[in-house]
Amino acid sequence: MNEFCKNITMIEKLQQSDKNIPETLDQISPSELFQLSQECYQAPELTQSLQLKQILDWSKDTEFGRKHSFSEIKTIADFQRLVPVAEWTDVEPYSDRMADGDEDILIPGKPNVFIATTGTTGYKSKLIPETTTGAIARNLVMKLKIIATNRISPGILNRGCILPLSNILPSQKTSGGIPISYASGFTLNQSLGGQQPLKMAFPYEILAVRNTFIRDYLLMRFAIQRPDVLLIAGNNVGRMTELIRFANAHSESIIQDIENGTVIGAGTIDPVLLEKLESALVADPNRAAGLRQIKELKGEILPRDYWPSLELMLFWLSSSVGQYINDIKPLMPNTTKYLDMGYGASEGKFNVAFEPNNPAGTLSILTAFYEFIPEEGGTLLLAHQLEDQKCYELVITTWAGLYRYNMKDVVKVQGFTGNTPNIVFQYKSNDVLNIANEKVPASQVNDVIWKIAAQNGIEPVQVQIYADLEGRRYVCYLESKAHCSDFDANELSEKIQQELTVSSIIYNRYCVEQKLLKPLTLMKMKNGWQDSLYAEKNKQTGSSSQVKLPVMIKEKPGSNWML
Repeated sequence: MNEFCKNITMIEKLQQSDKNIPETLDQISPSELFQLSQECYQAPELTQSLQLKQILDWSKDTEFGRKHSFSEIKTIADFQRLVPVAEWTDVEPYSDRMADGDEDILIPGKPNVFIATTGTTGYKSKLIPETTTGAIARNLVMKLKIIATNRISPGILNRGCILPLSNILPSQKTSGGIPISYASGFTLNQSLGGQQPLKMAFPYEILAVRNTFIRDYLLMRFAIQRPDVLLIAGNNVGRMTELIRFANAHSESIIQDIENGTVIGAGTIDPVLLEKLESALVADPNRAAGLRQIKELKGEILPRDYWPSLELMLFWLSSSVGQYINDIKPLMPNTTKYLDMGYGASEGKFNVAFEPNNPAGTLSILTAFYEFIPEEGGTLLLAHQLEDQKCYELVITTWAGLYRYNMKDVVKVQGFTGNTPNIVFQYKSNDVLNIANEKVPASQVNDVIWKIAAQNGIEPVQVQIYADLEGRRYVCYLESKAHCSDFDANELSEKIQQELTVSSIIYNRYCVEQKLLKPLTLMKMKNGWQDSLYAEKNKQTGSSSQVKLPVMIKEKPGSNWML
């Protein structure tokens, strides 16, 4: 009873504030934020109700708010009755108008910036509007992440270096002159550190280098010189594994450059970049001697030896991406802990993990309003209505103009913090290939297969694609017409692989640059395979007009159909 009363008091404080919830929490100390968040986790129903009320009051005079009668909404039931669940195709026309400079569409005024999903050639990026309050909400989640980090390793950001893995992409603007930013990668300015400067293990400018060899060499050359790297943070830990292997393969050059205070092993470097790096180029013969000794004794150099004090790694631990953690653990010190980086996307950040080695994080009820579609279908539920160990599709309402927006993400509840569910990402509910978080549309891979097949005189009958998590590659199954079935599958695989690396920026990054994916492979299927698929579907639906064969499949086809 006392705990409940304390929660009511906290909600009353938030109600009485002249600022919204994110703005109010942004003004308090980390210790107060942690205490308040724990109290609100006890009362998710009240917290979420207030969150929605404030979002709707803030946006009631926008075009979308007037269209859907935000000013008349008094309850969550009213909101669900008046505002339909949306997908990106519903939001995109509004986003396009805001990108052109129109005001008061989804949000009051104009967006400060658009957060873009990293696009692919021929496939338009989503442009998610961002606002001042939306940015504060994102940053609030990261503040809680810092608190979690410091609870595991007190003062870690002040005691040593951090090695952040991020993508810095060229800046762009919309037709209306609004900046475009990217949520992919680890955003330094709005993540660990917040307002405090980070002590990075390498010069920040290196992340903007476009040549992958030069970037990776410089990153590891500077980082390995620092024995006090305590924290490594990013998204997919497989990226770090590749950097470790890269550094080991080029260890002689790296050690020599550390000894001499040079970067000769990187090859030809842009003079402007080299000038920026000069202040960080300090000869360190003692460090070089220690690294040489490690290599002489063990035949290789690995983080467990050159960063023996590494305390914490922040990466995704969930879903298919989490499997990469098992690859890196043997390379790191035995004492290193692993904390989930948190579940989020271009649309926002949605949970905070507080426990090491646990992919589940507490739903961020202080920064957005959430609804959940049961995996089996049915009535949408609220945060306080979820059941442990069950899966739900996530629907969000944010401070950035997304109202009842279906993320097409399926999350699983794994326990509770207070009465607030801990959620972990499971998979995308739509047709997206996602082994290493690349999120390549299956339709795009399908288009490439048909294109290359046609260029080589092959007429496809049926194409399906399987994301092989264990093999870490796409397996493409192709049935062609009988008169053109005598082709070399390996040769065609190579051509499809080459075309996909050109047409998809994301696939090229994950497969060629970062080597998180292996090249796709193609399997020839016997004639009659498609007919068998239709026959099986017809049994389920009873009508051939209702049958649509999926491009992306979750199970491999029967081996009896493979040539």
